[in-house]
Amino acid sequence: MSRFSDYLESISQVNGLGNGMENGQKIHWLFHCGMLFSSKDKWWGDFKFRHSAHEGIDITYYRTHLDGMHRFDDSIKVPAMDDGIILNICDDFLGQTLVIEHENPLLFNRRILFAYAHIIPEKNLKTDRIVKKGEIIARVCDTCKNPQLPPHLHFSCFEVLKQVPPEHLDWNLFFSENLEVNLVHPIFL
Repeated sequence: MSRFSDYLESISQVNGLGNGMENGQKIHWLFHCGMLFSSKDKWWGDFKFRHSAHEGIDITYYRTHLDGMHRFDDSIKVPAMDDGIILNICDDFLGQTLVIEHENPLLFNRRILFAYAHIIPEKNLKTDRIVKKGEIIARVCDTCKNPQLPPHLHFSCFEVLKQVPPEHLDWNLFFSENLEVNLVHPIFL
């Protein structure tokens, strides 16, 4: 399974951020504390507090030493972090979410799932479809439903019992407080 830092590099490469690495520009990713896993801070609007801890990482801000600070717009392509299979495509409060199980042979009765949220999936994607590492699976969605939030990729990781049916792998399950779901910090995979 890929490391989170490798995934950020993949996002940078597929989108040509910073005018490409051939010009020697390195991308520096910027995160407000409210964008990080388990934070109760908001990084938009009134900057007060969330009603619950953040279950993922929000990715949008970056800078280069030549261009300064930038943020995503709705043209940003979202690559798959690793090889995997799409288990569900569901709505979220800004766009849609792809729920993908990336290969992990170490687990017996559980599976590791990644949620790529606030996106518009590529038209050819359907449940049970295999995706390859680096394949473009979506674009970041326009956040006009909540203009206080800039376009961003919300990236979450969950450990779920294998017997949970794919159609139940959505935000209702992920936000529930039951023993079927454990939040996993994606940086430490």
